[in-house]
Amino acid sequence: MSHYGICAKINGVPCGLILRDPMWNGRYQAVFEREFASLEEIEAIDWARPEVEVVKEPAVLPEGFGFEAVRITYDSGTRAYTVELNTAEQFLGDVSGYQAQVAELREQAASAQARAEEMAGQVSEALQDAEERDAALAAAYEKGVESNG
Repeated sequence: MSHYGICAKINGVPCGLILRDPMWNGRYQAVFEREFASLEEIEAIDWARPEVEVVKEPAVLPEGFGFEAVRITYDSGTRAYTVELNTAEQFLGDVSGYQAQVAELREQAASAQARAEEMAGQVSEALQDAEERDAALAAAYEKGVESNG
């Protein structure tokens, strides 16, 4: 007879209960009843990247994290295995949409940089033309002052 039922499937293995350790952040316990899961199935779970399918709430194992299985214990009273877990690392899952967005933004930045460089060249040419006109006007002024003077 089942004590917990099934709250989630972790890599397809039915899990009866998932508890967060209230004293230590990042520690969890996953309880698997022997009726639904064997020790071999539990040991075969890829805790570094578990696929958690929630069957009923609460299933408190956070999404997007990898875990380290610290130990597995068996309680003959409840006929259940308890896996003590520590969070190991966070992973992002499928980021292909973000990669495409980053590539597009890089293209836009490169295009904007090219436009800025082109405009800087135009400004430089305009300044050079203005300086040449100023020099010509100054020379004409000097010439006019000398001839009138």
